[in-house]
Amino acid sequence: MASASTSAPSAIEILRLFFKDRGRSIEFGDALAQRAVAQLPGSVDGLRVLDLGCGPGSYSAELERAGAKVVSVEIDLNELLRSTAQLQRPIVSDGTCLAFADDSFDAIVCSNVLEHTPSPEGVLAELQRVLVPGGWAYVSWTNWYSPWGGHAVAPLHYLGPERSIRVWRRLFGEPKGRNLPLVTVFPTTIGAMLRWARERDGLQLVNAYPRYWPWARIIMHVPGLREVASWNCVLELRKN
Repeated sequence: MASASTSAPSAIEILRLFFKDRGRSIEFGDALAQRAVAQLPGSVDGLRVLDLGCGPGSYSAELERAGAKVVSVEIDLNELLRSTAQLQRPIVSDGTCLAFADDSFDAIVCSNVLEHTPSPEGVLAELQRVLVPGGWAYVSWTNWYSPWGGHAVAPLHYLGPERSIRVWRRLFGEPKGRNLPLVTVFPTTIGAMLRWARERDGLQLVNAYPRYWPWARIIMHVPGLREVASWNCVLELRKN
């Protein structure tokens, strides 16, 4: 039986790699993928798994090593062309309108996608549609009020998405990186996503916790604190 990496990186190692270059290195992506696969709610061995928003393919490669039959979906063709992960089944598709029939996948991994779309609810609805009954989804994203929520203009995003860009340009010049508020990063909060998941017919919210410190899941019950302290939120969803 195939298995994922047995020694997933610790939260401290993940944060060390992140602060090294603000998460832009392949090393950081690979370490994050190893940790994510170790956190999944079930084995993926032999399952048909959708890696939604696969980027350079770190998650797809780790899922394949764990025995999954992975379909790698990315909206940006250039990301797939730059990938060195030797993706087995790469497809260009929009997460809000996936090019798959209903009930196509046993499991879905969707990492750091929701904050990059103006319609996170649309992405979650598509995940529900393409999951088989009883299938599960691991969804994580960088929530807006976390210290890194504003990406290229963090921490000035606390001033608001539009004002943060204006102030950044006045103080530092043009922001580095392509992830700008209201361009490729959008204010996606934990509270809004929890409400959507709990109210969605046919979908069960199984678990919610901070990705880097899952032992602190109790903060998910504290509305203001969870938005700031979780940094990156994980939702485990199951289709009824």
